Amino acid sequence: MKVNLNANMVDQATQGIASVLRDEFKKLETALSNDYGGTIDHLWIDFELIEHHTQSRPPFPFRFQKRVGGKVFKLTGLPVPLYENVGHYSVRPDFTILLSIPLKSVATYALGLIYDSTVVLLEKQKKLGGFDAERFREDFVSCCKKLGHKLP
Repeated sequence: MKVNLNANMVDQATQGIASVLRDEFKKLETALSNDYGGTIDHLWIDFELIEHHTQSRPPFPFRFQKRVGGKVFKLTGLPVPLYENVGHYSVRPDFTILLSIPLKSVATYALGLIYDSTVVLLEKQKKLGGFDAERFREDFVSCCKKLGHKLP
């Protein structure tokens, strides 16, 4: 399974925070992209950084889409359809906390919220065809610790 953590929804107040998060997210994505069983090929988690969205809509709930299409170019250069199963949702911080903590603590705060949100994967294990959410969560904490982030 390939993991993508995104901090791509930003505004002027959170632009600097996003660049700090992107660096940490890339390291974690690489470490967490493993085989956890089940039918999920990709897990996309968006970390929302636009405070205005809190008044207009809730964070996006987990959804599992089977056979999401795309194209891959083989050696011939011709596009070949690619269909994979994708789990996707978003996480939203408490902006009062996010904007008041030191920039060096932002990644630990964000990763803690993302870790807490992965409880949804435990709830959806059957729907994900036996995905090992427990192992994924253990790996998440372990990888965060190796990167210097202490999670609960």
